[in-house]
Amino acid sequence: MEVLLGGLSSILYGVADFLGGEASRKVTSATVVVWSGVLAFPFLLVVGLVIGGDASLSDYLYGAGSGMSGAVGLVMLFAGLARGRAAVVAPLAAALGAVVPVIAGIMSGDRPSVTAWVGVMIAAPAIALSAWVEDAGGSIRDGLVFGSIAGISFGAFATLIAQTSQGSNLLPLVVARGSLVVLIVVLSMTGVWAVERRFARTPRPLVAANSLLDVTANVSLLYALRSGSLALAAVAGSFYPAVTVILARTVNGEHLRKRQMAGIALTLFALSLIALG
Repeated sequence: MEVLLGGLSSILYGVADFLGGEASRKVTSATVVVWSGVLAFPFLLVVGLVIGGDASLSDYLYGAGSGMSGAVGLVMLFAGLARGRAAVVAPLAAALGAVVPVIAGIMSGDRPSVTAWVGVMIAAPAIALSAWVEDAGGSIRDGLVFGSIAGISFGAFATLIAQTSQGSNLLPLVVARGSLVVLIVVLSMTGVWAVERRFARTPRPLVAANSLLDVTANVSLLYALRSGSLALAAVAGSFYPAVTVILARTVNGEHLRKRQMAGIALTLFALSLIALG
């Protein structure tokens, strides 16, 4: 079940990222992230309260920590794309985002089958190849730093939110989304990010769709992480770069390089092995 739900979250994240990228052609990426979070929070809050749950202080702390980690990941990802080499930042962030929960899963006693582990080992390079983009120039060192911090932060999000109890339902995710929005808004106010403060000036349909898909993906990933192996659920939920790349090719006719096509093929193969395992 964790692989199925994790795979679903990958599809949702991939479509959300594609729509977010389309919106970012009209306004800054920071604007898309902030307004997407602002729109998603009340929806998630209402759903979380309706479903209810019995969350402890540790559940809320894990939720807040995961939200802060996700915010740091987004900040470092976009900062790295702006200052470093995009060809280094994007694949490194995507791959590490999958590797970190795997390490955490091993340390917590995850013991998937040999077949599943082979799929996990293929997944990291597959994700990296899928996310590979053209070299945007800049410093390789900066790209490595920003990409590494972004990837570790994304991996920390999955690892921390997975520690919340089953009985807490979506309540920790509500706190996570709230802390993410607060941190990013604070950073935008301090000038770290340039944000369009008037929602009317944003591509509203794209931002709204991005928001709904992203929060739905978060819910799917949360239940995936709680339903079985942390390592397998997190890896299955990390194949979103391939979905984004396929959509870019289908909708916008973007040219796929051989390494990206190889990455997509390896991604499907790795996911099949994980599912079979």
